[in-house]
Amino acid sequence: MDRLTKTEWLDHGLEALAMDGFTALKADKLSKSLGVSRGSFYWHFKNLADFHMGVLERWQELTVALPISDVEASPANDGSRIEALVQLAAGDSLKVERAVRAWAESSDSVKNAVKHVDQMRVAYLQQSLGEMGLSQEKASARAYLIYYAFLGQMIFFDEISADKREQVIAELIQLSTQ
Repeated sequence: MDRLTKTEWLDHGLEALAMDGFTALKADKLSKSLGVSRGSFYWHFKNLADFHMGVLERWQELTVALPISDVEASPANDGSRIEALVQLAAGDSLKVERAVRAWAESSDSVKNAVKHVDQMRVAYLQQSLGEMGLSQEKASARAYLIYYAFLGQMIFFDEISADKREQVIAELIQLSTQ
């Protein structure tokens, strides 16, 4: 096997986190599951805490920076940016999202990272709604409404059909952007 990159380690960490929770984020477990030595892990990370911070930064990159960059590529802001973000949030990353939030219950540093991500997401939603002409007060309230819906979908994600989820998203967008 070729040498693993730091990003490959972090992505594997996110997969392990989603499948088995934060207790899976240990050098031995991850090395064995990848079929490599622990030395490969320590080539990229000073210690486990350094790896954990990297996992959280990678989560932030994949769930905030890249999605925002993707929707910013769209020139229109007639609600299509909001819809694109909501569609991305309804995707496959919900298992990781749930796992990170569960991890935050036992770690103040993870709790702070989650709080920071929440603030960035809400701020971007508020900015986008403001650019559509909503007052700052309405944009703020609706940004939180959308975000609360995102958080709630983590509970019901497996319980509703894809068609029903699409209907709910469409209704949420319509209500939030009027």
